[in-house]
Amino acid sequence: MDNIKKIKLKLFICSLSFFIIYFGVAFSMLIMKPNEKINYQSNFKVSEKKSKIRGNIYDNNGYLIATTIRKHDLIVNPSVLRDPKKFELELKKIFGNNINFNFEDKFFTNLKYLKVKKNISLRDYNKILKIGEPGIRIEENYVRKYPGKSLATHIIGKVDIDGKGVSGIEKKLDNELSSSKDIHLSIDSGIQNILKQLLLDQIIKFEADAGAGIIMNANSGKIKSIISLPDFDNNVNNNLSKKQVFNNATKGLYELGSTLKIFTAAMAIEDGKDNQLIDVSSPILISKSHRISDIRKINFPINLPEIIVHSSNIGTAKIANSLGHHIQKKYFNLFGFDKKLNIEIIETSTPLIIDNNHPSSLMSKSFGYGIQISPLHLTKATAIALNGGKSITPTLLQNKLNRNKVIQVLSKETSRKLRSILYLVVNDKNGTGKSAKSYYYPIGGKTGTVKKFIDGKYSETENIVAFTGAFPIHEPEYVFTIVIDQPKPQKFSAMKNTAGWVIAPMIGKLINRISPLLKIKPSNLLPSELGLEKYKIRGATL
Repeated sequence: MDNIKKIKLKLFICSLSFFIIYFGVAFSMLIMKPNEKINYQSNFKVSEKKSKIRGNIYDNNGYLIATTIRKHDLIVNPSVLRDPKKFELELKKIFGNNINFNFEDKFFTNLKYLKVKKNISLRDYNKILKIGEPGIRIEENYVRKYPGKSLATHIIGKVDIDGKGVSGIEKKLDNELSSSKDIHLSIDSGIQNILKQLLLDQIIKFEADAGAGIIMNANSGKIKSIISLPDFDNNVNNNLSKKQVFNNATKGLYELGSTLKIFTAAMAIEDGKDNQLIDVSSPILISKSHRISDIRKINFPINLPEIIVHSSNIGTAKIANSLGHHIQKKYFNLFGFDKKLNIEIIETSTPLIIDNNHPSSLMSKSFGYGIQISPLHLTKATAIALNGGKSITPTLLQNKLNRNKVIQVLSKETSRKLRSILYLVVNDKNGTGKSAKSYYYPIGGKTGTVKKFIDGKYSETENIVAFTGAFPIHEPEYVFTIVIDQPKPQKFSAMKNTAGWVIAPMIGKLINRISPLLKIKPSNLLPSELGLEKYKIRGATL
């Protein structure tokens, strides 16, 4: 009888043990997260994420400039650690003092999830397994990386913590990238680096506040390089200033001074007013406190090419006054100065134009006051003026098809005459852009220096300077625009801070260096051999 009782007791204990183990396993399965898998050999739990990996961004040569990498973070459940103090010490042996958690304090809490270390390696993970503690797993995450760091940083843009685009290409083309589609830009990394370095050199030399630069195909609108300075490393998210994140090239609006004379000249040629002589010997009085005058005193009547080469405000204003508001507004709209540019980023601005019928407004806008545009607007308009007069649509994409109807904004003859005039601005001894000359490639362009509007009035010391043009000028393949904000006068520049001193010296260097990358052959032909108009430019009295 006693033996039967002993047998029954043993059976009861076995049954009880079975039920404890069974319900213990069942309970652990109930509290386990549904997306966790158990590795019974290592207690290593992996979170399954079924999201698509974001598409890459490449430059036009196929170089990777934005990508998504997979990383693994170490996750611990402190509530199941057997020896939290020992575990903490072992982790510090692996990771050093980067582990700042006190697991012993968290042992008696309900905390079941603690991200201990981001982006751990397989090697470190294997070391952690040897500690022999339960409650350890890794969590798979994705992080956006930019191998080029600050390369085209304002154009590429950023993503937020969830991997969604918040600026630049990352935002505008977020649907495509989120669907794992790769994006191929028209940007050339080599040209981008050259332009950035030369622009940065001038900003540093002249202690300027900021700058922007653009190089674009004059016929297709494909942008080869676009720079905004100051910039930032796209992999860094903290402590960025407003100036760093602001895109000066596409969103910044500036009065760009005498570069706008190109378009007043275009209107004059189209209207048949390019052969008349204009007296520029006396300033134009606007009011008792305001008059339009020239830096270079010219005591004889001059024609349109001489007005542009000498950059005469008086001559340009008189031409605009003879054309009238209607024609000026018509062409400003045709050049695209009336609206935002439809490009593959959201950081763009609508130009600001003083729109009234007062003669002073008409004349001031003819040489760049009273009209604020972005450097990209100016680049597009320069392309139209010099590419044969055809409208274009700027793009940052390598293979984008232009579905917009091409409009003949200017006649081919007008465009040809403009190319000849802008060639002289750079290559004539009287030209304001003569420091931009290259002995290997024919360049044409126009300088612009404008007083900066600060606190409701124009400063007498602070300037914005600009230079826009094309190369090779006789058959333009590429147009460029450079803008520098608030350069300071320097001793080496004879205390001058105009575009001719600040920007022009970098133009020849820039084109000499990037032309081989663009497969443009050197040329030492004479203007007549290039098919440029023969204009005679007379000197001015300084």
